[in-house]
Amino acid sequence: MKKKQVLATLCAGMMVASVATGCGSAAESAADSTAASTDSTDASTEASSASTTADGKTQLNILWWGSQTRHELTTQMLEKFQEENPDIEVVMDYSDWDGYWTKLPAQVAGGQTPDVFQMDYAKLAQYVENGVMAPLDDYVADGSLDLSNVAQSVIDSGSIDGKLYAVSTGTNAPVMLYRKDILDDLGIEMPMNPTMSEYTDISKKVYEATGLRDTFVTSCSADNLRFRLRNYGMNLYNDDASALGFDDPKYIVDMWQLALDAQNEGWGLMIGEETATTAFDSMVMDSWSRYQNSNELQAYRDATGKDISMVMIPNTDDATASATYLKPAMFWCVAADSDVKDAAVRFINYFTNDTSCYDIVGIERAVPISSEMREYVAPTLDEVGKQVVEFVDYVSQPNMASPLMNPDPAKHSEISDLLSQYSDQVRYGEITDLPTAAQQFMDEANAILASAEAE
Repeated sequence: MKKKQVLATLCAGMMVASVATGCGSAAESAADSTAASTDSTDASTEASSASTTADGKTQLNILWWGSQTRHELTTQMLEKFQEENPDIEVVMDYSDWDGYWTKLPAQVAGGQTPDVFQMDYAKLAQYVENGVMAPLDDYVADGSLDLSNVAQSVIDSGSIDGKLYAVSTGTNAPVMLYRKDILDDLGIEMPMNPTMSEYTDISKKVYEATGLRDTFVTSCSADNLRFRLRNYGMNLYNDDASALGFDDPKYIVDMWQLALDAQNEGWGLMIGEETATTAFDSMVMDSWSRYQNSNELQAYRDATGKDISMVMIPNTDDATASATYLKPAMFWCVAADSDVKDAAVRFINYFTNDTSCYDIVGIERAVPISSEMREYVAPTLDEVGKQVVEFVDYVSQPNMASPLMNPDPAKHSEISDLLSQYSDQVRYGEITDLPTAAQQFMDEANAILASAEAE
């Protein structure tokens, strides 16, 4: 597929709000990261035209998203990788979460796709369908990419139509981060597996005592709807993504009604009321809780200086299944048009299997997928690291998590935006007939999916 065609397809997802996607999120919108990424982009663009440096080394361009914490650890890790692979010179490029999904499509369209880049599970199918990624099966077969200590389910999470395109950086789970310091002061204990009633009751008490409010139930994002559907054994899309995975508008109506109740009662944050400029600041200035991912706990603690802890995503009171799932935190991928695929795979193998990598990054990109690396890092973990591993272990117990859904279809960004438009109108009071609006959204979303299927 031509690069201009790729850009046209991917641009629809470039401005998706960070809360709508799993692993990266507004947690990774630190101002330091944004500023530095601008400088690194210039360096990457200038260097990406050649695959060999002046002194004969293989030039490897690597792009990632993340907080300042991730940037610093990744930089140190890549310096170590270069030390152990002196024939490779890495050109490092990074961004915050929002900027990443503007930067990567632009680089793809400009013929400057990084040799190695991070990918989110929600966008995996989209980039594979657009021919951006190289299949990695041959490298696994010849041993260049050693996945012998990786569970098949983890390998499958990076596969599309039976081919491996992406290698997970670690195992992750969606979580509710919350201000434990505030709850401790109030003498309140948050259950590890809360019901929605338990969560809303605590939200009301926190608001009355501190003025801090909820931003989870009020966001009404595609992820919120997904969680609610999973509570009843459904998913946002059907198995082949040819239609939505549900046919009753009540699930959307219930989500909207809870948000309206939260706003009307004061404990939910209204659109436009957030004063913080980053998700980190929001946990200090506006909200006491936030939906993120388990590997982001350290970044939130570092950035806020507060005692942040985590529990499972609240389940509806009459749930028949858990909203929570174990997922790839993010992936490493190789560009289909890279001239240095062997070097790119060497890096991914290093990240997957080398102890010197984990001496530096630990579990910042989630719990390692290699059983040997999990055993290696376990004794070295600090309090936060142990908490993350314990959480993943807790969620891994029988019936605590439900199966991972298929990757979102290429039209997910468009459908997510559509839901956000309807949700905003509901929250502003511009839409009052919730069942009719919910059905209209479903009809439009199904039409989008049907059109994509026909194409």
